[in-house]
Amino acid sequence: MSEHSSQPESGNRAESDHVAVGSDPLNSHTTNASDATPVDPLDSCQEARDRYRGQLSSIDAELQQYSATDSKFGTVRVTLFFAMVIGIGFSTTTGHPFWIAVAIVAFLAFLVAVVKNETVRMQIEIRQNEARTLRRLCARLDRDWATLVADPIGQISDVVKLNERQRYLAGDLDLLGDSSLFQLVSMAATTPGQRTLAGWLTEPVDPAVAQDRHHAVAALADQRDARLRFYTLAREVGTSTGDPESFVQWASSPPWLPSRRWLSPWSNLTAVASVLCLIALVAATLMQDRDLTRISFFALIGIAVLNLSIASLMLGPVAQIFSVAIQSRRSVDDYAELFQSAELLPTDAPEGASSNELTARIRRTFLGDPGHGGQSAGLAMRELGSIAKAGALKHSAATFLIYLPLQAFGLWDVRVLRRLEEWKERYAKNAEDWFTSLGELESLLSLAALADEYPRWAAPQWSAGGFDSKNNSDSADDSIVRCERLGHPLLQDTMRVRNDVSIGPAGTLLLVTGSNMSGKSTMLRSVGLNVSLAMAGAPVCCSAMRLPAIEMATSIRVSDDLSQGVSFYMAELNRLAAVVEHARQLHRSAQAEAANGSSQRRESPRRLLFLLDEILQGTNSRERQIAVTRVLGMLVESGAIGAITTHDLELADEPELMRIAHTVHFRETITPDADGDERMTFDYRMRDGVSPTTNALRLLEMVGLGEESS
Repeated sequence: MSEHSSQPESGNRAESDHVAVGSDPLNSHTTNASDATPVDPLDSCQEARDRYRGQLSSIDAELQQYSATDSKFGTVRVTLFFAMVIGIGFSTTTGHPFWIAVAIVAFLAFLVAVVKNETVRMQIEIRQNEARTLRRLCARLDRDWATLVADPIGQISDVVKLNERQRYLAGDLDLLGDSSLFQLVSMAATTPGQRTLAGWLTEPVDPAVAQDRHHAVAALADQRDARLRFYTLAREVGTSTGDPESFVQWASSPPWLPSRRWLSPWSNLTAVASVLCLIALVAATLMQDRDLTRISFFALIGIAVLNLSIASLMLGPVAQIFSVAIQSRRSVDDYAELFQSAELLPTDAPEGASSNELTARIRRTFLGDPGHGGQSAGLAMRELGSIAKAGALKHSAATFLIYLPLQAFGLWDVRVLRRLEEWKERYAKNAEDWFTSLGELESLLSLAALADEYPRWAAPQWSAGGFDSKNNSDSADDSIVRCERLGHPLLQDTMRVRNDVSIGPAGTLLLVTGSNMSGKSTMLRSVGLNVSLAMAGAPVCCSAMRLPAIEMATSIRVSDDLSQGVSFYMAELNRLAAVVEHARQLHRSAQAEAANGSSQRRESPRRLLFLLDEILQGTNSRERQIAVTRVLGMLVESGAIGAITTHDLELADEPELMRIAHTVHFRETITPDADGDERMTFDYRMRDGVSPTTNALRLLEMVGLGEESS
């Protein structure tokens, strides 16, 4: 287990809590137990940090070279442009072939310079995205929450929809939001990736699914270069108008052209007419027929004006469609490469499992299933890429001069749109599945970074216990959450203190006592965060962890709601009632499944893991003890396991709790310093038994609120 350094129990976020303590009046009286402590080998990620920084240095050097080249191309482009202008000017006034040749050569050289310059600028953009990706990877390892929050791909509030249980869990355990578990593990840049990863961190899951995820994450951890490439491409598409969410909406929308059927034949008619007029113009010029020349020329001008007017007045929505579906050839190519990354997934099943359902489905979606006639997402995106190549002509300075006559004389955008809607008709029904699978693949690759960076963090093991309906209990001792050297994953590696923690078996609970700031709340969050990591498919911040099929419920951060007339005490009661009902629902479900033949189940039924922090503080001490004992009795009777913290030492003496509780404590040490002032330190080590110390009055004195001496 991991304990904060001098952290208040009720702080908002793991890291911000610690910072707050360093700046409060207790600063001169508190100390961090790990100030001079070297990083535990279990937490060492220095190899990954050095690798990221080395890659950043290489990219910075490349960016300097590319910037210098870009500057040179800028000078060349300006020089060639002025040479072209001068050549045109002199050829117009003198008619000398030399100046005509100068103008033509300068124009062609200018186009070549533009094309090569765009290639350099594209490389600059790619390297910049790689640098942003690596800086995020480094910020995660440093627990630099300010940098992570400032990164636009870390903002998920608008895309994640949580039910009430998930919201409570996420808020109590710092699963989502600023300085959260999501910020630590997420490299997801697309909307489906962020939504999927947030769901995995807040939703319960069967052990088989979790094991499938773990198996894929372990296989992806070694694919360092491929993962970095994937993160960079995902960032490019996730921050563009071609984000998957917009793409799926376009794919499911009705086609635009059928209601404007005349546009396609008109584009064909004007293209044919323009070719005929051009032929007539050339022939008239050769025959020196001025009348035919004039008619052909003005006919071409008329077609161009008419088509450009149509494009300006009617094809505005088409440009918006292009910006989503084929923003650029590069965006579509990025998608095709992202989908092809499914090849990195393992093809074998996890140890002890008969199949790898998750990874097999992702591979089938992206790579196709020839045996079943499945459509490959990669093939579809390559087809879309050829359409994007045609649609991207106007976005490039090098090809705009080609696009302009095609649009003026043949309504090029209409032709591209027709091909695009034909593509949509073939593949639109699959688009949602593609991006659902993309979200899952992106989540697996995010978690793989954590597995690579912390190779000594453990892969959780899942119990396979069953439920005995006759005895109303587990048929085996598989209702225990056991964590060896459990740590808090959101703390910096140098601050983490570890402890062994066991919660269960059924019929018991863990009662955590201790004085203020000693680390009780942090212990609860350490358990909850690691259970969340285990269910998501990530490694856990432990040397070993074993857990049954569980769902979590918490009551740690509770607040009143004046707008609804709900007091703090009533808010706590409502939260606890929800926790108890959750436990009862799971218990009833387990009994029903056992009665109907639990031997047919692939998974053992889930039980509730509750984590309760200093509950029912809004009433007097005696009534609180009675109420807490009653609530805990209901949870234990429902087969739930869990932990509760308290600094009320009388609560630990309640006979009913003494019967079912295993009691542990955290403590502080108070010693005088050289000036005779008291200094309070915490070692954040969990010990058996009830806490022998309290510190509320001493803390009061330390901040200057003690009794005044007469």
